[in-house]
Amino acid sequence: MPDIIEINVPFEEIIARKERVTQAKRFMETDRVPVWPSIQYRYLLPVIGTRFHDYYNDPQVMLRSQILAQKWLMENVKTDQYDITGAWIGGWTDFQNATEASALGCEVFFPENDIPWVRGGWVKTDADLRRLEQIDVVNSGLNGRQVAFRHAMIEIAEKYPVRFLGGPIFYPGANPALTNISDGPFTVAAALLGYTEIFAAVIERPDFVSELLSIVTDKIVAWLDFCWTEVQIPHRDFAWADDLAAYLSPKVYHAIVLPYEKKLRFHFDGRVSLHMCGHTNHLLRILADELQINEYDGFGWEVDLDLIGQVMGGRVVLIGNVNPLIVATGTPVQVKAETRRVIEKLAHYKGLIIQDGNNIPPGSPVENINAMMEAAQEYGRYPM
Repeated sequence: MPDIIEINVPFEEIIARKERVTQAKRFMETDRVPVWPSIQYRYLLPVIGTRFHDYYNDPQVMLRSQILAQKWLMENVKTDQYDITGAWIGGWTDFQNATEASALGCEVFFPENDIPWVRGGWVKTDADLRRLEQIDVVNSGLNGRQVAFRHAMIEIAEKYPVRFLGGPIFYPGANPALTNISDGPFTVAAALLGYTEIFAAVIERPDFVSELLSIVTDKIVAWLDFCWTEVQIPHRDFAWADDLAAYLSPKVYHAIVLPYEKKLRFHFDGRVSLHMCGHTNHLLRILADELQINEYDGFGWEVDLDLIGQVMGGRVVLIGNVNPLIVATGTPVQVKAETRRVIEKLAHYKGLIIQDGNNIPPGSPVENINAMMEAAQEYGRYPM
């Protein structure tokens, strides 16, 4: 039998973390506010010494790196994370935010020392829309590569047994997830039309943008339905983002983008979680009342805490919003003060999980990241 990869966190601690987070998501009083820093692979791969080039070109390197990265994270970062790889218990086909655009015809560039980036902007005419309609979103581009990587991970799963201290052995490669989340209709459409061009187009060519959004949304749904069938996920919970939509006015967002966000959101009958970086004060009521999200995941540090508490407090789980720039360049004392501010503004509504807002920059000091937990332990105790 291969050597077991031991994650040096007691299994009973993992169970306690899961219970704490679950209770918070049910708006129950926990022993304290949970903390779940958003630490992604741009941060983690350099820490464990994996080259980005190798990670994205070899499914075995990808699987092994995910396990070792999460082992490092859970042994060094003070977190309430209770599973490995973040959103799933197990490996996953990780091509970051490039998969949907790639599957829909955009070129993707793989830097030697960074995550993949999309070179977009090919959809310009009605003829291009017709071409887009004909694309096989499941088997094209990086989606096709995801399926191949998933099957390869399954074949080597038994090489990588994992165990928390005192817990059972599990195999992260046994049923690896595909990227069964979405970057969102507007953000994907922007990759296809052009990231700057789409903002002019929503004013000058709104009918064209609406048709593009309709096709993109249908393609996203087709891919997600495939993921649910392929991985045999027993529930229909759904998480998605649409970061670029934050730059739209409420009027434009409501008229042009919201119908397709709703089509995507209400395709799923489980719990739904939305991520939208940046300044979203102007969209909060639409997200809460019309999209009816259950969680606002990693909401941006620019968001007004009094306003989001008024609009979403007690009805939407709030996951955020410590300034990641302070985490990257500040001191533990500053991070702790920033975290305390979030706790004092939002914890009394319950349903709060402390996170950065959003995505901790590579190289951020671990002691700064851990200051978020120290603040939660000191200031985030219930009852308040």
